[in-house]
Amino acid sequence: MDSETFIMLSSALSFGAPLALAIRELVVLRRDYGGKRGGGSWEGDPVPDTPPPPPVTGSKPLPDCLLPKPLPRPAARQRVLEDA
Repeated sequence: MDSETFIMLSSALSFGAPLALAIRELVVLRRDYGGKRGGGSWEGDPVPDTPPPPPVTGSKPLPDCLLPKPLPRPAARQRVLEDA
């Protein structure tokens, strides 16, 4: 195999495949969000039609072992100076 052929095939494999995948992802993104249908604007999160149901009454509160407790803050470490 000629050195020129080897260089062309090697660079096509090294740069061509990632470049092709990047272009494919850009096309997919454009089709999903920025195409003529979407108008290029993000609509945001969907708004739920109905409010969530109220909590069930008569349920037991969580036991103390399941309630999260705040972690104690670590004490400030003393600085140790080295002799010069």
